[in-house]
Amino acid sequence: MTRLKTMTLLFATALALAFPRLALAQDTLLTVTNTLTGAQVMLTEADLKAVPQATVSTENEFVDTMTAFEGPLGRDVLALVGEGGNTVVLTAVNDYAVEVPLEDFINYEVVFAMSADGEVFSRRDKGPIWVVYPMSDHAELQDPVYNARLIWQLVKVEVK
Repeated sequence: MTRLKTMTLLFATALALAFPRLALAQDTLLTVTNTLTGAQVMLTEADLKAVPQATVSTENEFVDTMTAFEGPLGRDVLALVGEGGNTVVLTAVNDYAVEVPLEDFINYEVVFAMSADGEVFSRRDKGPIWVVYPMSDHAELQDPVYNARLIWQLVKVEVK
């Protein structure tokens, strides 16, 4: 190993030891913040899998057939930062953001899907998290307003 590579490795190790939160930040899939209370959680894949899991079988304009989406319910993830607010801002990795009424998570089984039909989403295929509404179960959800809320590559959730 060259001296430069050795020094770089030692420096990276020292940073990871000095700032363990930085070392773990790369494992964070989803950051959830309640802007009213200041509560924030940074969730890894394991954290999200520890939340009770749900399956929503539905069709939408982005899948060809009835598909079983699996992951925690949005309302269960939001509960991790406490109550309050009436709007949720969902933000994707590319900074696409959409405002959603908090009522959606209360009234519908909105799932933060991490897989579909048993196949885990990759970053290239709408992952790691795709917000999915049970559109086939509710006629009122079959509307372009709700299609815009089917955000994928979700990385940040803010309750306002």
